[in-house]
Amino acid sequence: MKGSTLTSEKLSVVVRVDVDGEQIQIAATGHVTTASVQGLYPVVQRTKSLGGGLNVEMDLSEATVDTDALGELQVYAELFEVPVRLNTESSNVTELPSRRRLATAAA
Repeated sequence: MKGSTLTSEKLSVVVRVDVDGEQIQIAATGHVTTASVQGLYPVVQRTKSLGGGLNVEMDLSEATVDTDALGELQVYAELFEVPVRLNTESSNVTELPSRRRLATAAA
């Protein structure tokens, strides 16, 4: 299928409300980078504002997360009290060099 490789790199987000209405889960798949995580923050803020005080959780267990993005997510999660779920059985955090480090190495 044309573009199937690119599709897996895209960040896809689904907002789920549990049947009891006690929790809202923002589930992301694809590749979470420092650039794509910037698009995730407004989704979280909007969900929290519309959730009427319900607990909001980010589920990134099905996504691939760059280490730089994970650092930003940890700060964000602490600041806005939003738990982040990662895949603990098989680590989904990648050790990719940041673009800043690549640019410095090329210079």
